[in-house]
Amino acid sequence: MLIDRWINDGSEPMLERVLRFTAARHRLIAEDVVNVSTPGYRQKDLSLERFQKMLAERAEQAQESGLDPTSFDDVVAQPEDANRGILFHDGQNRSMEQLMSDQAKNALMHNLAIELLRRQFQTIESALKERL
Repeated sequence: MLIDRWINDGSEPMLERVLRFTAARHRLIAEDVVNVSTPGYRQKDLSLERFQKMLAERAEQAQESGLDPTSFDDVVAQPEDANRGILFHDGQNRSMEQLMSDQAKNALMHNLAIELLRRQFQTIESALKERL
């Protein structure tokens, strides 16, 4: 499971990639909220499921090859049109409720990654203080 890899020590590169993803997704959601009433505007989003699948595949490849995964730079999510909800006469699918739900879920995932990184850095810090 992907969350197990996040919790284990040595997952800083993966958590960094998650933080970059959530920041980029937050920008897209904010752009969608700002343009919710703009005629002809097509909402964009980053697929959370696709990103998690790519990240898990990359982690499995690194584990199978026995390499230390120090970089997940090849895991990149591409913006895509958000095809959900009802299309209005102007071709837009504006759903403020869905956008706010996506934003809240994204913020939770971002905060989880930050807390896990903070915990790992505190562990390193406490280990270093014991040496002194």
